[in-house]
Amino acid sequence: MPKIVYLLLISTLLSIQAQASELKFLTFKFPPFSQNIDGQAKGPFVELISDVCKEMGDSCTFDTLPTRRAKDQIAKGQATGIFPFGWFPKRAEKFYFSIPFMLTEYGIFVSSSHQDKISGMEDLQSMQVGVFGPSNTSNSLENLKKKMVDAGLKPIKIIMKRDEDGNLIRMLASNRIDAYYSNRALGEFRAKQFNVTGVKYAWEAKQLLYFVAFPKATTDEALVKKFNQAALKVFAKKGYLESKLSKWDISAPPMNDEVLKQYNIIH
Repeated sequence: MPKIVYLLLISTLLSIQAQASELKFLTFKFPPFSQNIDGQAKGPFVELISDVCKEMGDSCTFDTLPTRRAKDQIAKGQATGIFPFGWFPKRAEKFYFSIPFMLTEYGIFVSSSHQDKISGMEDLQSMQVGVFGPSNTSNSLENLKKKMVDAGLKPIKIIMKRDEDGNLIRMLASNRIDAYYSNRALGEFRAKQFNVTGVKYAWEAKQLLYFVAFPKATTDEALVKKFNQAALKVFAKKGYLESKLSKWDISAPPMNDEVLKQYNIIH
């Protein structure tokens, strides 16, 4: 091979390597969305991000940390992004958000023996409701309680506990609480994980989109745009999102200009 051709080839390869980068993502145990199995981050969110990284031509790594530590590290710019994150105005001040990755819902689980239909706050009056907390989920339930008080209803009594070992779903199954407020997919996962029967999902309180978040202080907007353009391309493949999410009973998110504008998503 002529020397000049060889040098050009080496230069091209080095240029390609320089353009590719390693993206580090942080997550926390939030099954089924993100899980830690044998020390490895798993779950549908990990699969989606991995495919987006491939489309970008970059490699990506995942670290599963306790929730507080993960949020502390991302706030300090010690990783590229964090997931799953819901969008809140205060978060949007500090983070860029990806396009939505999935649509999920939060609501009430009750015992299978509960016969009365739950169709609104009035059907929850005076119930003892378990919730994981302190967390955004428990904050959401506190807001629901406040709405009940404002509406002149008898408010729920909130039982807040940690839930990594299925404490709350077990308490519901044994009738030690009247209801369990949770992300629906998480509650159903916990029931299967801990072999809990005799519970059912009874009422949807709200829906929430989940995103990947990138710290504004340490992230170039060009990277967010590149990530989102790759994600839009991957997610547009026929049947792609359904194949990744349906087995977990998670819905594909709405993907239109109105949603992208609402959350000020760079794309």
